[in-house]
Amino acid sequence: MPKKKLTIPEQLEDMRSKGIAFDYASEQDICNFLKYNNYYFKLKSYGKNYDRYTNAAKQGQYIHLDFAYLQELSTLDMYLRKTILFITLDIEHALKVQLLHDLSENSEEDGYHIVKQYFDTDYTRIKSLHDKIGKSASSNLIEKKRELKDHYALWEIVEVISFGEFIDLYCLYYSIYPSKSNDFSSYLWSIKFLRNAAAHNNRLLNNLKAPCRVTIHKTKEIQHEISKIKSISKNVRMKWMENPVIHDFVVLVFVFVRLTKSAGIKQKGIENLNWLFNERMLKHKDFFIKNASITESYRFTSKVVNYFCNKYRK
Repeated sequence: MPKKKLTIPEQLEDMRSKGIAFDYASEQDICNFLKYNNYYFKLKSYGKNYDRYTNAAKQGQYIHLDFAYLQELSTLDMYLRKTILFITLDIEHALKVQLLHDLSENSEEDGYHIVKQYFDTDYTRIKSLHDKIGKSASSNLIEKKRELKDHYALWEIVEVISFGEFIDLYCLYYSIYPSKSNDFSSYLWSIKFLRNAAAHNNRLLNNLKAPCRVTIHKTKEIQHEISKIKSISKNVRMKWMENPVIHDFVVLVFVFVRLTKSAGIKQKGIENLNWLFNERMLKHKDFFIKNASITESYRFTSKVVNYFCNKYRK
């Protein structure tokens, strides 16, 4: 049955019927938040992190949930998405720098042959480039190359393709010219997924309860790295690395601190992560004391983030 459209006063009544308390803000402040800051459909999704009563008297109502907790989770989600976008932009740049450096040291590749192979494996890729003419900041280069029968060098093509397309090209290069130290191919789909979710303002902190129903491919090297953290047990590690968002975020941080060679960029990224996990996320930690899913997932992720940042700071 389709759900009824609700006015903001009706949204407040709907929250009351679900057992959501309003102990930290006036109804007027809540109405203003729903009008100017976030919308009800998105906000209430964070309620998935909370259990509900099963007894007849309060059947279906949330246990220990206040509007302020939903508001804080939505705010933390916003900061997390911004951090992800900030870091993935740096990762994309570092991947291109690394790839082009490896190309410069590779006597077997002239930079044109690999791009031809990239186009030959999927005929739609050239059309995708042509479709960007007039719609992209790289239109002039794409148009110029079209006149030259799309004869791109590797250092040119990386300037005009999307991050997802770049990942395809990156993986193709290292499948042909393997590198034990420089190939991050196995991590990049996790990063792409997280980047896309953040860029489209998808909710990331609305499903922290375990177990997770989605099956994911966990990278052995990441699992091995985390196993070195003495304060995280095997059971805890296995539990939280089953969560797709936590898994992919851990991968993101690992790749960032391992891949980034610029001291300034790395330091800025680490400072951002430190502020988010060690300051901002703890601002209202009292809100979540009674929610094991939120507190335990935070504890696990913050330990991993701090470990990676400290180990690979230099």
